[in-house]
Amino acid sequence: MYSAMKLKKRYIVFKASAEAALSGEDVKSGLYAFLLKFFGEYGYSKLAYKLLQYEEKTGFGLIRCERSSLHEILGALALIENLNGKKARTIALASSGTIKTLKDKGYDFIKEKE
Repeated sequence: MYSAMKLKKRYIVFKASAEAALSGEDVKSGLYAFLLKFFGEYGYSKLAYKLLQYEEKTGFGLIRCERSSLHEILGALALIENLNGKKARTIALASSGTIKTLKDKGYDFIKEKE
């Protein structure tokens, strides 16, 4: 693949808090449903995001997205009121171009790629 075709990535650390416990699948399907509803099919396809990790015990998660959609994802995270039918809030804590920088900032829940 040519470098001009590669997407420039950004990583977002977020925290999800809810009245009931959230599983990784709750967060994944809840994010999908909210972003699809909020941006529509065309806008959703341009986000190029992926939930890389979610730690159920602490509520911390890691999202990878395309650089040009960073602000859209950050805004959407602030507007989420429920995930998969469970009342929940999400807060974006940090964003960076590399996972290493996020780990250096103290987000130790991030696991190495397998």
